[in-house]
Amino acid sequence: MANDPANALSNPLQRRDAEVLIGILAVLDGVIWGGSLDKWTTSKVAERLLQQSLLTADHNRDEVHQALNDLNQRLRYAVGDYDSPPSSPACPCLEGRWCRNRPIRKDVLASP
Repeated sequence: MANDPANALSNPLQRRDAEVLIGILAVLDGVIWGGSLDKWTTSKVAERLLQQSLLTADHNRDEVHQALNDLNQRLRYAVGDYDSPPSSPACPCLEGRWCRNRPIRKDVLASP
């Protein structure tokens, strides 16, 4: 999803609020990715992402993970962690590499 200036917020977001949201997104993504969040709550998160066109209707858990990762990266750009808007490369953990300093479990890679 590209950063469109026409879709910018009309009122600024406080830096501390954005930084808290970055942390919350990371925790939420971790518990969804790790399979420790119940299916109902995971589906509600996915539903919200779907409502904003950040997911397609036929999404799987990998795509929820990617959408949360992308959203987190855009928030990090907003607070100045990056000089330019982030692209949406596949998250390394979806390519079988490490995710947040932990090895990828094969049973987690399977979609629910």
